[in-house]
Amino acid sequence: MTSSIRWHLKKTARKGIALGHWAACRVRSADAFATAELRVLTYHRFGEILRDPFCVASSDFAAQMAWLAEQGLAVSLADVDAFVHDGKALKPGSVLVTIDDGCRSVGTIALPILKRYHVPAVVFVSSGNVGRTTSQRNQQGETPIEDYMDWRELNELTECGIEIGSHAVTHRSLGRMPLSEAEKEIQNSRAELERELGRPVNAFAYPYGTLADFNHGVAEAMKAAGYRLAFTSQHGAIRPNMDAMTLPRIKVEGGDESWLFPAAARGGLDAWRWIDRALWRIQASGRG
Repeated sequence: MTSSIRWHLKKTARKGIALGHWAACRVRSADAFATAELRVLTYHRFGEILRDPFCVASSDFAAQMAWLAEQGLAVSLADVDAFVHDGKALKPGSVLVTIDDGCRSVGTIALPILKRYHVPAVVFVSSGNVGRTTSQRNQQGETPIEDYMDWRELNELTECGIEIGSHAVTHRSLGRMPLSEAEKEIQNSRAELERELGRPVNAFAYPYGTLADFNHGVAEAMKAAGYRLAFTSQHGAIRPNMDAMTLPRIKVEGGDESWLFPAAARGGLDAWRWIDRALWRIQASGRG
C-alpha cells in the first residue's frame, strides 16, 4: 500500500499529464493524428485494496472493458504482431489488454469481465511463480501479495481464449544479471509454459520493465529465443516497424478517476515516458 502523500502526488501528476495531452490535442490539426498507432495497457491485480496502484477495482475494470467494447478498440496479440511486423491496418486508437504476474484475481475477477465484453487479453506469467501461495517465499525471500494461479487455472484461461506470455522464470530484472543467466530465464520460462499449457508462447514482458531491466544484449537474446514481441513498462504508443523486442505499454492504476482511462487509451499518458527516463537517470546516478 502506498503512503497517502505519495499516492496523491502520483495521482495529481498522472492527471496533469493527461490534461496537458488533451489541451495539446485541441490545438493540433486532424493530420497530426493520421499516423497509425496502437497502445498496450498493463494491469496487475484486481480487487478492493486501499491506495494500491497495482490493484484495479472490479467495478472500474468492468467499466473500462465495457468502454473498449463499445468503442470497438480491443485487439488481440496476433493483431499486434501483424501490425508491428507487417503493418496490418487496425482501427485508429486500437488497444491490447495485458495483465502481468498471473495472480489469482485474474481468473476470479478479470476473466468473467473479459468474457462478458469479448475483450482479448494476454497474461504474462513467471513460470517459477505458478501455484505459489502467500505461505511460500520466492528465491529472493519475498512472499506474494496475492496467490498465483496454478497450471490448471492457467489452462482454463487459455481455453477461454486468453493468451499466455512469459514473464521470465523468477521475476527478476534481466538487465541486472549476467547475460548468460538472462538467457536461461528467457528460454526456460518459455519451454516450461509451452510444455505445461500445450500452446506456443510468442510474447514476453520484462519483469519491472524499466530502462535498467533490459538492454541490447537481452533484447537480442529474446529474438534469438524465438519470441515475436517483447514489452517493457516504458510508456508510449506502438507503431509499425518499431523494435519488436522493446515495445512500450501504458500502466493502468487502481484509484484513477474514470475519465483517465479513455484519456490514457488515446495517448494521454504517453508523455509519462519522460518521467520513466528521469527516474531511471536518478536511480542510475545513485541518488535514488
